[in-house]
Amino acid sequence: MRPFSKSLIIMALSLATAACATPDRHGSVGGFPYPATHKPSPEEIQHVPTGLKITQDDLFTMIGGSRIVYVGEAHDSVNAHRVQLDIIRALHQHSPGKIAIGMEMFRTPQQLALNRWTEGKLTEVDFLKEANWYGNWKSDFGYYRDILNFAKDYGLDVVALNPSKVLQKEVSRSGIGHVSPEIRAQLPEIAEMDPYQRMVLKGLFSGHDQSKGKVESMMEVLSLWEESMAENVVDYLSSKQGRDKQMVVITGAWHVQYGFGVPKKVLRRLPVSYAIVLPRDITDDSHRKKHPGREMKVDLPEIPLLIADFIWMVEYKQLVSDKPKLGVWVSDQDGPVLIHAVAKGSPAEKAGILIGDEVLRFDGQSIHRDEDVYLYVSQKKVGDSATLSIRRNGKELNIDVKLFRITGQQP
Repeated sequence: MRPFSKSLIIMALSLATAACATPDRHGSVGGFPYPATHKPSPEEIQHVPTGLKITQDDLFTMIGGSRIVYVGEAHDSVNAHRVQLDIIRALHQHSPGKIAIGMEMFRTPQQLALNRWTEGKLTEVDFLKEANWYGNWKSDFGYYRDILNFAKDYGLDVVALNPSKVLQKEVSRSGIGHVSPEIRAQLPEIAEMDPYQRMVLKGLFSGHDQSKGKVESMMEVLSLWEESMAENVVDYLSSKQGRDKQMVVITGAWHVQYGFGVPKKVLRRLPVSYAIVLPRDITDDSHRKKHPGREMKVDLPEIPLLIADFIWMVEYKQLVSDKPKLGVWVSDQDGPVLIHAVAKGSPAEKAGILIGDEVLRFDGQSIHRDEDVYLYVSQKKVGDSATLSIRRNGKELNIDVKLFRITGQQP
């Protein structure tokens, strides 16, 4: 199996978890047995199997008896994360000390950092460093801060669900069937993909004109993610620490909706009751104009499955950040942390930072990985200054940068 680029892996995972986009469907995957009788309103909750509208208290009562509550998300939706916290808070109030949280956003090597966070042993900055947040997830930590602070305040276990980067890299490079015996011994049990999931994923990936081999490779990486998440959920719930607890599992929506992803893979290992709750962004024409590029043009097949047990309608809202950005793209792929691009009109450009500069320090703090740049910039405020120590043409320079707010994903 031929390797494919890191950008294709990221694209595959973004598609499968609805990280940055939602399908603008030409076909429909269905999932709702009762036709809509009215335009939904924000905060309206629907019980999908019956089509009935229920209250929040109704929802909390109904999911209270489920061993696992899966709550999907669009990663860039503030209100989706607020729904997750509302559910965690309500379940905790009903059963104090009996709730745990599983999060796709962390890899298993970061479990120690999560433990130290919930034990109150780390400041936020130290936690972001130890958990390598910007290296593993890169979404603004502000989307998840309230959830993780709640876990710390009440001592709730937070379980890292995703596999290590080493396993992901080896599977993406060689394929599941061709990894080394050492890597194979670390893989979770990986079953054949659900046929309906395969149909939907092919529809999603088809919009990006990928070859058959690349599509299959992306599906293998997704299988690794979901089987690892399932295994980590089951390991925790079967452990002495977790065997009497209820878990709220937080992942991208495509990992849980229709039940053919993580829920089915958990059930294969551990037959316990579960409920799927989907915060669903209410989309209209004004929303599309305001957030262009958030929806993908794809053709999805009809499948005879319910999308979830409950749909919680939310108004789409992105995080309004007051954080400045530097305006560079950096990479440590070749060893040193190098500037690969500089945004036009950015603080970096105005300060004279150039493509090819090697970043050594930020305000005197050593830069070892590209994620360090994200972390240190994230701690600054608009109007702050920073000193970048760089190496250019073999000569070390100190460059003062005045930071301000810009759009885009660069640090």
